[in-house]
Amino acid sequence: MPRLNLLFALLLLGGDLFAQSGEPRIRVQFRALSFEGALLGMGYLDGKEVRPLDLSSDCFTAEQSYAGPNPLRLVLREDAAGLPAAAPAVAHPAPSRMVALSQELETVQRRLATLSADARERGGRGKAGAEKEISLLKARSETLNREMAELAQASSQPAAVSPTAPGSDTKPGARDGAAVRPARPPHRPLATFAFPGDGRFLLLVHQTTGGTTVNAIDDREGAFPYGSMQFVNLTAGPVEVRFGAKTLALAANAKGTLRPGGGNNTYAEGEIHTRGDDGQLRLGYSMRIFQQDDVRTLYFLLPTEDGGHGVRLKGVEERRAVEPTPPTVAGPGDKPAAPSR
Repeated sequence: MPRLNLLFALLLLGGDLFAQSGEPRIRVQFRALSFEGALLGMGYLDGKEVRPLDLSSDCFTAEQSYAGPNPLRLVLREDAAGLPAAAPAVAHPAPSRMVALSQELETVQRRLATLSADARERGGRGKAGAEKEISLLKARSETLNREMAELAQASSQPAAVSPTAPGSDTKPGARDGAAVRPARPPHRPLATFAFPGDGRFLLLVHQTTGGTTVNAIDDREGAFPYGSMQFVNLTAGPVEVRFGAKTLALAANAKGTLRPGGGNNTYAEGEIHTRGDDGQLRLGYSMRIFQQDDVRTLYFLLPTEDGGHGVRLKGVEERRAVEPTPPTVAGPGDKPAAPSR
């Protein structure tokens, strides 16, 4: 009992110290997507660590669990930004660095294989923007391989202390092997995003000439279910999405979810109408989709380049992850399977 009382007191004390700090914190799960083109070399701050977060424009990243300060801080990693890295004090690379490079290389190569396979299935023609992303992924793969080879070579050399760097915390005459702290962090600030609260979100990252912006879509259970479509209206005015008797009206910059009336594995035809200067609705886009209950699609509605009443669509499809099949437990009267030899 005394140990429980002590633990409870420590928890209360920790809560008081946290409240006194006044720093807003958040607990979220999120996945991210680049709005236009792949964004490689990105990451986010998780405490003092920089978590890699390379973004694709065709699929969301793996789910990230984040518990920390709000807003979330997106950064451009120094190892991918071309910034001159501070020379380490000791020539032997940290094992954690090798592990991080290996994990990133695996992610890059997996994505590259997916895009290449998709292009082969399309007769050598990938999705729009895929060629650019493949080129970026190949370049990133070469960079990672080169850096890993350099680290491996450095690890075979005798340890040597580097000279004191300007602005570092290590003073001249420090003992051999003392680490030299770089004068600046190994990343560059890119953007911040304040979550509205705890939960699960889909983040849309958009790089423009004015900077990087981040928008979020609520991804709580039931908010964007599989088998439905979510439309984000990025045109300058209101639109109306129609699938048979189902209608979804969206103001500019608004979003909404709609599920066609057909059943699973059936086709559904829809229309997107825009409102002209005279207040009348005009057909801006016709679409035919294949309805599947284990697929959900996010559609961005974009204005046409000629500025007319037409609408351009950018779609991102996501399929429900297959749950692993639990192992079969033999009953009392079942004969156990013979061991393989």
